Amino acid sequence: MITFVVVAVVMLALTVTSVVKAMTRGDDPVVVSSVLTGQSMEVNRTTGLDVIRFQDVRAPLPKEEDVPETLDTCMAQQATEHLQGLAGEGTSLDVEIEAYANAPNGELWAGIYHAGNDLGLEMVKSGYAVVDPASVDDPEKLEELQEAQQQARDAERGIFSKDADCTLPSYVEPVLEQLNELPPTPQANDVTELTKYIGELNNLRAGAQEAVSVLTAIPDTENDDSVAALAWGDAKEEYISTLEGDLEEIRQLVEDAQDKRADLQEATTLENSPSPDAPAPDEDQSDEQQQEQQQDDAEEQETQQDAAAAEPTPEPSGEPAAAEPEDESQPAPAEATQSVEQENSSAELGGAAEAATP
Repeated sequence: MITFVVVAVVMLALTVTSVVKAMTRGDDPVVVSSVLTGQSMEVNRTTGLDVIRFQDVRAPLPKEEDVPETLDTCMAQQATEHLQGLAGEGTSLDVEIEAYANAPNGELWAGIYHAGNDLGLEMVKSGYAVVDPASVDDPEKLEELQEAQQQARDAERGIFSKDADCTLPSYVEPVLEQLNELPPTPQANDVTELTKYIGELNNLRAGAQEAVSVLTAIPDTENDDSVAALAWGDAKEEYISTLEGDLEEIRQLVEDAQDKRADLQEATTLENSPSPDAPAPDEDQSDEQQQEQQQDDAEEQETQQDAAAAEPTPEPSGEPAAAEPEDESQPAPAEATQSVEQENSSAELGGAAEAATP
């Protein structure tokens, strides 16, 4: 009995769904008024203007003004232009509106077709949209969409290409290629070559770290709003694991090169250092020579002074020495007066001696 009730409910739900789709497809003419983004367009219906959006796929949306480019906004303009090429203004569409309530910004989520072609599938094939598995009810359709996405990735189309600087491959692939060809370790024991080698490795490390940062910024869970999460969720962790392994290898190579360079610099310093038995450097010798010269000069000057003090005082000659005229207004010095008195006394004694001689 319970099984019968469950089957009846399921059949009723499928019937209602089919009726709704039939009511919302074919009988209601839809004409494109303008393409808004790579996943939405404004259309004319009998009820007026509406905005319809792909139910099963997501495309990058234009970034807001003064906001940096991200993986979710990368190539949004190209996606919009591609959808315009598929169904531009005035194009008649067939739509299957999946839901009316709770659509963001008043948009109607729908399957959108033109001339029998699923436009959502065409956008995925071009690489300008990705599959949102949570929004696909039909397993066969989900498989078809996922195969189309893998083909776009393998062919490097749209957001899977390296044509734009903002795509993930443009960040990661060049770094991975460089990491696969690390510069060879210098063979010669040359400090300059080692320094150059360390610089090259550090540049590679900086690029790898930037790529890891870009990957880390991708949401961990797939959601309706993140094209990057839907496009790269399965490859994100694999990329990060590969890059982190390369970063560890580079770190070890840099440390080894730095240790080798330090050993060479230390050996060069020891080689240029004087041994304990070697003469002092020129600057030290120069200082000692200056000190010895100063000491010799001082000793020579002292010797000259001693020699001058030891010389006898010359006897006064009979002829008076020429003297400069002195100022008569000034009194004679005491030493001069005593000298004159001594001369007079000597003269008197000399006269007396001559008188006493027979």
